[in-house]
Amino acid sequence: MGLVVTSAAGQLLLANRTAEEILKLRDGIELGPTGLVRTSLKCTPSLPSLMDTVFKAGGIARDSVVPVRRPSGKRPFKAVVRAVECGSIDSDPFAPATLLFILDPEISVETVEAELRQIYSLTAMEACLANLLMEGKALDECCKLLNIRRSTARTHLQHLFEKVGVQRQSELVSLLLKSIGLVGSAGRALSHRKTAL
Repeated sequence: MGLVVTSAAGQLLLANRTAEEILKLRDGIELGPTGLVRTSLKCTPSLPSLMDTVFKAGGIARDSVVPVRRPSGKRPFKAVVRAVECGSIDSDPFAPATLLFILDPEISVETVEAELRQIYSLTAMEACLANLLMEGKALDECCKLLNIRRSTARTHLQHLFEKVGVQRQSELVSLLLKSIGLVGSAGRALSHRKTAL
């Protein structure tokens, strides 16, 4: 999942690796010449107007969700805009004001599984099972797709709970979905820190 943090004006402040890749492609959501996050095609409502509406509501209103069409013809992004609770923008116009979550339905399975293995030290089978659960598959369906017994799947699921630090399947799926796209940004931040030293 891509994560973008913007100012109230829509100025990009921070993006995780997945979001950087999405913006670079300029296939539905892009970075304008002045650093503003915007939609590539005319969407109704536009991304900047959604950000403005959510920010003015002060986070009281629900998140705004919009499908973002893509010039390439690929399946649309799902964009969720959420206001950040902060002080007045008069004091700092570049303070974080909105969060933009971008779900890309076209992201490859291999990328997802590699990131999960890196973040949580999962085995290949655990990462595969985790990915299927994130896609909304039931455990019995996962068993059929992976050609494993239910007892084996339950053992892998228990290992997932232990490695991720959760106790229920719903918590597992929620945390895994939030984790995707964080590996690259964390790695870059660490390498920048080492370079600075």
